[in-house]
Amino acid sequence: MVKAVVSRGEIRPLEPLPADWHEGQSLRIEKLDDTDVPADEIDRDFAELARLCQSSDPADEAQMELALAEARRQASSAPIVSPPSIV
Repeated sequence: MVKAVVSRGEIRPLEPLPADWHEGQSLRIEKLDDTDVPADEIDRDFAELARLCQSSDPADEAQMELALAEARRQASSAPIVSPPSIV
């Protein structure tokens, strides 16, 4: 099944279309239940994440940790600003 999203009133595929689909072909589109993710898809995503993490550079990870710590520090000391009220 091809995954797609609605964007500006049009259906946009998130992945390549099957080779046997052709221009003008009728399709059945169903709304995806966001909570219904197949286990094999979750396993595939975690396998890809693990593959990407294996090739990461420890220096890059250290730099990312420092940046996250600084972002957290700034967020905790930032003043809370209420949005303007609409009258």
